[in-house]
Amino acid sequence: AFAYGDEMDVHRIAGVQTLSGTGACRIGGQFLSTFLPGRTIYIPTPTWGNHWKIFAECGLQVAPYRYYNRATNALDLDGLLEDLQEAEDGSIILLHACAHNP
Repeated sequence: AFAYGDEMDVHRIAGVQTLSGTGACRIGGQFLSTFLPGRTIYIPTPTWGNHWKIFAECGLQVAPYRYYNRATNALDLDGLLEDLQEAEDGSIILLHACAHNP
């Protein structure tokens, strides 16, 4: 209930343990490429430099979306929303939930 709410059927949730964030990107990218072939994954800018190559090597098209405004050192909400609204339906969006250092 803590992470998913009281209404979530926990039998519909799966988890995967990985060695690292890089390992998670590789496993997730390969899963997505296998089951959603031909999709574009949008990754935030800035992001870790290896993310571009990991997802491309998995066979996904990789595109950026804005989320960080260096001038204000804050979320670029307008840029983020604009970029994601322009993304094709069915696109994959990588969200950094934690451990992100712009």
